[in-house]
Amino acid sequence: MPEFAPQRTGAFVIRQMPSWRRRAVLIVGTLGVLIALYLMYEWGRFEGGYSKFAEIQQRRELNAKIESLQEENERLRAAVASAELDRKVENKAYADVEKNLADLQAQVLKHREQLTFYRGIVSPEDGIGGLRIQRFQVLPGAGDHQYRLRLVLVQSMRQESVVSGSVVVQLEGVRENRPVQLSLSEAAETQRADGQLPFQFRYFQNLEQDIVLPDGFEPRAVTVEVRSPRMDPVRESYPWQVQTEA
Repeated sequence: MPEFAPQRTGAFVIRQMPSWRRRAVLIVGTLGVLIALYLMYEWGRFEGGYSKFAEIQQRRELNAKIESLQEENERLRAAVASAELDRKVENKAYADVEKNLADLQAQVLKHREQLTFYRGIVSPEDGIGGLRIQRFQVLPGAGDHQYRLRLVLVQSMRQESVVSGSVVVQLEGVRENRPVQLSLSEAAETQRADGQLPFQFRYFQNLEQDIVLPDGFEPRAVTVEVRSPRMDPVRESYPWQVQTEA
C-alpha cells in the first residue's frame, strides 16, 4: 500500500502510520491484555489456595493410587480364584476320603458277616450242632412283581455227615382285603410241582428261587420250613422286607 508523503501545515509535520503496523500493534496489545488477565486469574486462584502445579501433582498422586488399587484388586481376584480352586480340591479330596471310608466300612461289615457265618458253622453260639437257617433274604428281581428268595442252610462242623432234605416256602399276604397264602408252586417263576427246594450238603448250602407275585397280592411275611428225614424240621417266619443285593 503506498505511503502518504508528509504534509506541511504551519510548524507541524503529520505522518500517518502504515495499516499493517497498526494491526500488529493491535494484535500485540490484545495478546498482552489477555496474558495479563490470565496471569491475574491464576494469581487470584493461587492467592485463594489453588495452584496449577499442586493440581498436576494431585492428579499424578490420584492416578498412582488408582493404579495401586487396580493392582491390589487383581491380586485379590487371583487370591480368590486360588482359594476357590483349593476349596474344590479339598472338597474332592474330602469326598474321596468319605467314599473310601464308606467302602472300607462296607468291607468291614461284609467281613464281619462272613466271620459270623463261618463261626456259626464251626461253633454255634447256642452250642446246638444241628441243621439251621443261617440267613434268609428277599432281593429285587428283574421286573415288576419279581423277586428272588435267597436262603442259606448250615450245620455245625461237628456233624461230618451229609444232610439232605427239602425246603418248603410259603408266602403270607393280603389280596382284596383278605388274608392269602401262596405256596412256592404258585409263586415260583419256574414251575415246581411239589413247591419245594431240595438240598444236600455237609457244612452249608445257598439256595435261591425266583418268584413272581400275582397282581393285587401284598406280601406280609415268608414262612420257611426245612425238612430232613434224619432231623427234626426247622421252621422260621420272616417279615417281608426287600433288601439290596449283598
